[in-house]
Amino acid sequence: MTMSKFLFLLHDEDANLLEMPAETKQELFNRFVVWTESLKEKGVLRAVESLMDTGGSTLRRKRDELVVDGPYAELKEMVTGLFVVEVASRSDAEQLASGCPLLGVGGAVEVREIAPFPVQP
Repeated sequence: MTMSKFLFLLHDEDANLLEMPAETKQELFNRFVVWTESLKEKGVLRAVESLMDTGGSTLRRKRDELVVDGPYAELKEMVTGLFVVEVASRSDAEQLASGCPLLGVGGAVEVREIAPFPVQP
């Protein structure tokens, strides 16, 4: 069976993680640990990263100079983390993503298939 890699991009959306009380944030983190361990136990987890709350910067080329915007974090567009899983189909990936704890607090999970690239780490 051919397996494909999928990226889960976790978006804050209406979760308001920056304004969440510390106790609630810790409970959410604990649910993430359990969910992540379940992905690992199923043998599908390939990578996981949590991003800093401080936002980032965007680089663009304008004419002959490099322009850096930021650091900033637009809450509606803020990516809070990412997961890479390897499964047989998009529906399998979506099924796994549906268990993401961020969905229960107003966040969103974007599921994207990863295209093969000739250079690997």
